[in-house]
Amino acid sequence: MIISTLSNGWYVFGNVMLRHMQWCEAADLIVKGME
Repeated sequence: MIISTLSNGWYVFGNVMLRHMQWCEAADLIVKGME
């Protein structure tokens, strides 16, 4: 039970980090395109 909760937490954390990095890259591209 504890292990599955931990792995689920890491899964959610990983998804959030992936989305955050994709947003940062997209924002970086937009900024470069506007310059």
